[in-house]
Amino acid sequence: MPTILALDFDGVICDGRLEYFQSGWQTYCQVWNASNTEPPAGLSDRYRRLAAVIETDRDVALLVRALMLEIPDDEILDTWYTLAPQLLAKDQITEAQVVERFIQVRDRWIASDRASWLACQPFYPGVRDRLLKILASSVQLVIVTNRSQRFAQELFQVQGIILPDEQVYGKQAHRPKFEVLRSLKASGNPTIWFVEDHVKALHLVEQQPDLGDVQMFLTDWGFNTPAVRASIQTNPQIRLLSLPQFLQDFIAWM
Repeated sequence: MPTILALDFDGVICDGRLEYFQSGWQTYCQVWNASNTEPPAGLSDRYRRLAAVIETDRDVALLVRALMLEIPDDEILDTWYTLAPQLLAKDQITEAQVVERFIQVRDRWIASDRASWLACQPFYPGVRDRLLKILASSVQLVIVTNRSQRFAQELFQVQGIILPDEQVYGKQAHRPKFEVLRSLKASGNPTIWFVEDHVKALHLVEQQPDLGDVQMFLTDWGFNTPAVRASIQTNPQIRLLSLPQFLQDFIAWM
């Protein structure tokens, strides 16, 4: 049994793909000075299919840029880690410029129409009730996310979920997720389970000798692909977790 359950936010708790697309499109229009402010037909659907590559704020608008350049889907999925910095370099745009504009776009949306911003980021079905049950148990719930803490807390609050800020580790911590897990482990040698939808984050934990006892789970409902899920089938340190398993109290199920 875990004493700490560490959950990623986007792709585990929250399905933010619609908000990502709308904020990403507005950011793209401003950063790349788009002449047409209406997205082409079908762009949103394609974006949602490829959202598995999004890991940081930079990627939200940069994925739109890749789609507008008509880069094939397979190339985006297979080469994103090298493709993304190449796109920035080619356009002579810095990551900081993209991120700053993206945050401004999101802040304006929240200030002008908070209700619609929240509506574009539903929790996955059943997850809210599962979180409330975890909070009522002896297991400590911790959120480890690449999203800003304040944005995650906005969405928790509207769902009626109260978490202290010290249990929500957002990007403002400026630490990779394995460092957050390391700090949690140092708090008293707890048993930690980590649920994530990005396999790269799990592999980074896997590479840390002192975190070898962290039990890791890859969700099959988040921002990843069938190929990624297949890649961990023979990995003894990472287990594939389905949404029904999570909702049926996977702590007891394990």
